Amino acid sequence: MQTYDRELITPMNIPVGVNWSVTVSQYIACIVSVLSAEDLVTGVLHVGIQSGPKNIKWGVTNFMRLVEGVLVIIVSIIFIVQSSTAIDLWLNFAAVQFVGQLDNLAFALAKMNFFRNAEWELAKRVSEYRVHDNSMQTFKRTARIIWCVMLIVMIAGLSFIFYTQYNLHFACKSITITVGESSSAFPLARYLSGTYILDTTRINGRPVYVQKQGTNGAFLAYCGSINQWTVSSYDDESRGNIDDPCYYFDLQSETTRTYDVAEIKTLRLPVRNGGVVIDAEIKCND
Repeated sequence: MQTYDRELITPMNIPVGVNWSVTVSQYIACIVSVLSAEDLVTGVLHVGIQSGPKNIKWGVTNFMRLVEGVLVIIVSIIFIVQSSTAIDLWLNFAAVQFVGQLDNLAFALAKMNFFRNAEWELAKRVSEYRVHDNSMQTFKRTARIIWCVMLIVMIAGLSFIFYTQYNLHFACKSITITVGESSSAFPLARYLSGTYILDTTRINGRPVYVQKQGTNGAFLAYCGSINQWTVSSYDDESRGNIDDPCYYFDLQSETTRTYDVAEIKTLRLPVRNGGVVIDAEIKCND
């Protein structure tokens, strides 16, 4: 993994992890995008069809329709896998679907005579045109096959991404926490500096990092009750076992729902120690 401006670079900027509402929304959006891909399916089925003396015009228009359908699907997939919140996912997805239906909307308005009479006559002629009435059943059957194949491919791809996210494949494998000596809290928090390694434990669906190089043992985990990442040192009773990150922590981040520790912007002392922001940095090593 590479880091840039404290952000983890993942393939296609896929989030390190997402909550269940985003995952459910992603699968629903995949199904909707496939079922609404009429331009792509129809364009594929019309490839090679002869239309008399106007073959060139027919081929160009069908090619443009095919390209539009492909672009809508590709952009939809990108927005689906890059979304980290359900609201962002549906806003972007709705915008792409709206743009993809603009040509159909314009055609429907022309048929209803919202434009000039010339457009109304042309839309009427196009709507009454039939390409292959004799093979309509084959056309519909082939269209269903294409839709099913597209749906299977998209669901399989999304499931693979979900699997890699669940297994923390995109998470930092090692991080370094550095508490600056210029910080007023350096005497209290200096022992928390060091290298933290990704642990097999998962708390609140997020990764846990255990200190491997430093003065004392500590761990970084997510506290769901306050929506903050916390750094906690082991107490005598824990015997080196990872404890509740909300119970007694030494540092806490800003309020965030991120799954990526590289996105943490600040660390501060808990309220019992003044609650001041300290000079500290979290760096993703790999």
